[in-house]
Amino acid sequence: MFPGIYWEHSPKRSFPGNLEHYTIYTDREISVMGRRVDGYIELPLPDGSLERRICQFHGCYWHHCPTHFPANEDSGENRFEKTQQLTSLFRRSGYTVIEKWECEFKSDLASDPDTKAYFEAHPTTRTPPLGLRDALAGGRTSALKWYYKADLAKGEKIKMVDVVSEYPNANLRGEYPYGHPTLYLEGDPDMPSPDTWNGVIKCTVLPPRDLYLPVLPYKAKGKLMFPLCRTCVEEENTEMCHHNDPQERQLTDTWCAPELLLALREKGYTLVEVHEVYQYPRTSKYNADTREDGLLSAYVRRFMALKIQASGWPPECDTEEKQAKFVEDTLKHDGVVLDPTKMEKNPALRALSKLMLNSFWGKFGEKTLRPKTEFLYDYAKLIALVTDNTKEVTGLLPLSDECLQVTWKPVEDSEVSLPTSSLLHAAYTTCHGRMQLYKYLDVVKERALYHDTDSVAYISRHGESELPLGTHLGDLTDQIEEDYGPGSYITEFVAGGPKNYAYKVAVGGDVHNIKVCIKVRGISINTSCDDLVTFDNLKVMVMGSRDKITVPIPHQIARLPGWRIVTRHSTKNWQALNTKRRRVDVANTVPHGYNAWTMAPEEDQDLLEVMELLGDA
Repeated sequence: MFPGIYWEHSPKRSFPGNLEHYTIYTDREISVMGRRVDGYIELPLPDGSLERRICQFHGCYWHHCPTHFPANEDSGENRFEKTQQLTSLFRRSGYTVIEKWECEFKSDLASDPDTKAYFEAHPTTRTPPLGLRDALAGGRTSALKWYYKADLAKGEKIKMVDVVSEYPNANLRGEYPYGHPTLYLEGDPDMPSPDTWNGVIKCTVLPPRDLYLPVLPYKAKGKLMFPLCRTCVEEENTEMCHHNDPQERQLTDTWCAPELLLALREKGYTLVEVHEVYQYPRTSKYNADTREDGLLSAYVRRFMALKIQASGWPPECDTEEKQAKFVEDTLKHDGVVLDPTKMEKNPALRALSKLMLNSFWGKFGEKTLRPKTEFLYDYAKLIALVTDNTKEVTGLLPLSDECLQVTWKPVEDSEVSLPTSSLLHAAYTTCHGRMQLYKYLDVVKERALYHDTDSVAYISRHGESELPLGTHLGDLTDQIEEDYGPGSYITEFVAGGPKNYAYKVAVGGDVHNIKVCIKVRGISINTSCDDLVTFDNLKVMVMGSRDKITVPIPHQIARLPGWRIVTRHSTKNWQALNTKRRRVDVANTVPHGYNAWTMAPEEDQDLLEVMELLGDA
């Protein structure tokens, strides 16, 4: 277990004198008397002899910790008894044995300030094992520019486009691995070549310094970031990156093969070290020519057909010929077979089929260590629950003389996997979604103003590449024209961070008919706050003239302990905050760690950065 690696470095296992005089074996499990042990130390004694000391770290689950995983008649082999027998054997043979249980060490790490401070100041150099949940990340969401006003005289427009059914499209067209993986650890001579990787990889990479749109996600500060320097993003550095030591910049994380290979092959990332690879025997992908299904495509095609049929015929399909062409195109592009006799508007069926499509992959990644609630009417069941070492009771609430509400959560390593769990395929779904969005971002590059999980706002200019529009899965649609009518476009855009932006729209292309749209996560814009949550106020905060605005929420619905739901008055602080990228000037941002001018003198680099961004704008 990985906590054992930390304990091997623990200051609590101190030794007299200078450690340089000892023979210490802790790099890997070594063999003593033909048995594997976690650590072995030979300490010279004053009489000239050696003390032979064995260090054993016992994982609670694997060694049947008597506190959390006591053996019972259903446990099969009694691992705790075997552990005690081995310890006795070593001691009878003259070895000193120091033991530590995983639960005891975790308690020390959480409650002992000295232990906690030591490991914060001296992080272990060991890399923890690959966890599939570490590869599961969300969508790309970031404000790339704080503010932009289109130069209408030069023919500029701001467009906002959406990806049609991004995650269902990933399930339909994405390539998914399956089967039982082969695990390769660092240094394995049989490690497959990176070009053949098809699963999940834990590795260390060195990002380029000058990539405006980084590829690889990295979790820091509780957020999903896309940095070029680990130190900059973890410290939320607001200055230009001057970290010249690669170890300060390199990222260690777990990524799906398609995203990692894109970064290595095309975007200038360098592979520094491979820690662990899950390589799968097979992959599956939908074949559009033969309509041979991939791993998940049959499910998507079935429910997509229900959704399209329940939407009715599109307005432009007003003749039998156009309807037949629509059915043919849908089959050709998406592999979805439509029944013309069932093309009838049915809002309930459409909502249900859409829910089935969007929630499908999410069940793969559902967490199992979540709190659970039971209502108990029997004293014996209560005693059985509170004395169950695989469950941690977090709350007891009497509801009546006969009923007790008990809240508990599974102890780590004892949770039961759900029949719908498949972390690999959940991780691959979000990976394919991010790559689909990145494909579009890579076309507009520095012209991108903002992007959400499945949308992009960008500057449209004459003579420069436009993002193509379409109606099929994975295509882009013009969100502004859909909402405001043909010919409509954005004239002015301001973003205070992810899920916090506003724009002005020239309705029908008429600059004298302007409408404003503002979206702020966590605030419902209505008559109680529409005089505060405005385009102008967000712009003022973005420009730095105002710190924050307190928005009243007069009728907030809140849940209280005891199954009570109340309506109460509340407030929310609204501010412009974008920590996912580094602000360069009033309008522009770059990724954390971005520095394209490392060859220039350090004192000139900031000026060169601003000049280049102004030129791009």
